[in-house]
Amino acid sequence: MGDEKAVHEEGPALGPPVMVIQIPRLAKAVGPGWHAVLHRLHEQLVARWPDYRAVGVKEKFGGLRVQIDAGERAAREAASRFVRAAEAEAAVLCEFCAGSGRARPRGDAPAGWIKTVCADCHRAWSAREIMIANGAVRYSGRGPHSPAAPPGD
Repeated sequence: MGDEKAVHEEGPALGPPVMVIQIPRLAKAVGPGWHAVLHRLHEQLVARWPDYRAVGVKEKFGGLRVQIDAGERAAREAASRFVRAAEAEAAVLCEFCAGSGRARPRGDAPAGWIKTVCADCHRAWSAREIMIANGAVRYSGRGPHSPAAPPGD
């Protein structure tokens, strides 16, 4: 199933179809370690509320944050239970590699940017060898965690 659907707005006269954005379209806002969690959440939501709308997907204070609209108040409350479970699952997964992780500041400084990371990715992220861009891990090219450049680069 795609991540966008054309639906008509409700009202006395049907207007032109509007695209409904769902979680897969917004998953690139976070690292690949959380993509499987988001995929499962999307499958759970679409099975019950096929036209749910994803309002936002992001990392904030080291955790996964998902905002959705499933329609009526009862549906929104029921859907929020699935969302909170997915956010709790991501809270112990490295955002880079999906390994066992925890929220840590960069370089274990007492303040600053926080990400949920495993020990290996924490070292590389703190050394600025890796980062997340457009839903993928990007390597700076400096340090032992950076893969060799492909031929022809």
